Amino acid sequence: MKIVIAGGGRVGGTLAARLVSEQHQVTVVERDPLICHKLFEEIGVVTVCGDATDPRVLETAGITQADVAAGVLARDAENLAFATLVRAVSPARVMVRMLDSRYREPYRLAGVRELVEEAEVVVAKMTTAIDFPEVAGSLPLAAGDAILFELKVSPQALVAGRTVAQVRSLPGFPRECVFIGILDPEGRITLPDGNTQLRAEHTLILVARRAELARAVECLTEEPPQDSETPLAELLRKLDFLAPLSGEELRKVAHGAEYLRKQAGEPIFKKGDAGETFYVVVSGQVNLKADGGRVVETVGPGGFFGEIALLTGEPRATHASAATACELASVGREDFRGVVMANPAIALEMSRILGQRLSRMAKQDTPPQKRKGLFSR
Repeated sequence: MKIVIAGGGRVGGTLAARLVSEQHQVTVVERDPLICHKLFEEIGVVTVCGDATDPRVLETAGITQADVAAGVLARDAENLAFATLVRAVSPARVMVRMLDSRYREPYRLAGVRELVEEAEVVVAKMTTAIDFPEVAGSLPLAAGDAILFELKVSPQALVAGRTVAQVRSLPGFPRECVFIGILDPEGRITLPDGNTQLRAEHTLILVARRAELARAVECLTEEPPQDSETPLAELLRKLDFLAPLSGEELRKVAHGAEYLRKQAGEPIFKKGDAGETFYVVVSGQVNLKADGGRVVETVGPGGFFGEIALLTGEPRATHASAATACELASVGREDFRGVVMANPAIALEMSRILGQRLSRMAKQDTPPQKRKGLFSR
């Protein structure tokens, strides 16, 4: 788009730099020749040295062919004059920075509908930062009635590892709070759906009503009491070979886990795949299959599978697929070994369990059996 910016100061220069980087055709109108020279040298933007309220200067800047005209001059009276002139000679969209709210009505009468009230933005951002130090950044919307905000997921937060749908179903989470995006530590953004997981150290981008911001932040930052365990940590506690772990060690393993949802028949891994994770069945059932599709075992709620390849480093020895719609907790190699393998008692117990698993898998001619979930023991 062709964009004309009136004013080359701090705001105008920053705006021009961003628009040029996004491949827009930008012209800046600025009175000060030194600022014009600096903008041209530093960001390569076209500049017209002159008064943005002079029709001849605007004509030189190409205002009649502009798609957008942005007024960021130092005074509202100048921005109003600029907007009035643009409206008279050009079909361009007009937007201005409003410094004094008393100019709201004059701008309206001049036909300017897109106003950015600087004081309102600054005050809203500062009050949000004061009231909610957990919020990394914010932007007021709809005259401050709604807030766009960023919040990093703490490794200790109860929502870490849960899906967007699970968080939205929490009793205290505001119904009108919407997940817009999730930014990973490398700066890559994901547009989330209900199955997207909230991972530790990732930054959430959400919109909430100002009145409900406190509830949203509380839900997203809540941590378990020091002497309690998360639901997944409690589930891991029921696994016999993890019994020697302390509550803190279990919480570390649990916080590194990711939640997965699988539909009936959906594959989880194939024989020969690299074994980088082991799984705990939270709900539903999973079939472990030999070649040919024969079911070796069915793992129910509270049961686990995939630990052999994780511990030995060998490829997966079976296929795994969802027997029913199910929810799984996936624990990665580094999260697991970092806590578990440092404990000699756990290493010994895992060796015993591993021997039993390998022995059972070696019995290829035995009929299919159903492994009991730990919830039913």
